[in-house]
Amino acid sequence: MRRSVFSPFFAIPLCFAATAALAHHSYSMFDYDHHLTLSGTVAKFEWKNPHAYLWVYVPSKENSGKYDLWAFENGSPAVLAKQGWSKEAFPSNAKVTIEYAPLRDGKVGGHCLKVTLPDGRTLICPGPGSVPEGN
Repeated sequence: MRRSVFSPFFAIPLCFAATAALAHHSYSMFDYDHHLTLSGTVAKFEWKNPHAYLWVYVPSKENSGKYDLWAFENGSPAVLAKQGWSKEAFPSNAKVTIEYAPLRDGKVGGHCLKVTLPDGRTLICPGPGSVPEGN
């Protein structure tokens, strides 16, 4: 008798694996009800899996003359590349304006929604709460 690959013995573990994979991609730490904008200076851009990160120095609200280092999470490099991003998109010390969904815990950073580069180009970050192109 031939066994099917779709037997319950294979289906149940597959369901648990799929659930674990989806849990990794939770965006619950970001507040998509609020879209905020700030300007700052690029410290570095990490183009790596599973998520790229844009690190930006932003003038501190609490310490005049000081800067805070903010982290903005993005999608994977493969997904970002489809939107026109590249690992060379953000040279160090470039001035950028970022629209983002803030972290729910109030820490500095969030999920990047849209970045405006010094030359006026706009890069959209795909994901929940994304800003439609042309906005």
